[in-house]
Amino acid sequence: MAQLQALGLVITDPELKTSVKGNPYVRFTFAERVGKRETARQQHYQVWAWGDQAAQLEKAGVKKNSYLWVNGSMELVDFVRKDGVTHDKQLKLMLTDWSFVYPQSGKARRQPAQAPLSATSGVAEVINGDRENLPE
Repeated sequence: MAQLQALGLVITDPELKTSVKGNPYVRFTFAERVGKRETARQQHYQVWAWGDQAAQLEKAGVKKNSYLWVNGSMELVDFVRKDGVTHDKQLKLMLTDWSFVYPQSGKARRQPAQAPLSATSGVAEVINGDRENLPE
């Protein structure tokens, strides 16, 4: 098996599922941009994560259009298309490590930022550093 590290986009929403043996897993399609300018294209992978990795992806809020760095072992596998007749091959990545490329691309991005409030007034305090001493 080959090791792969890639930066790219999640193309399909990951869903937490349970295998026949009762193990949790997540599967999603991932696209990496390969090449430059006119010759650029997307390389697609089926990413599979099991156990703790699957739970971490779910908890972190990984979803379609999340920009990730992924790492894992890759293999070329045979599969049958949805028509039930056509045989094809696809790249399958067994995830060992991952992270958001931009930290705000997870759940934190969807939550509105709040300004710190003054303890007494409930209104954000404004400090003019040129005219007033900064608090210690």
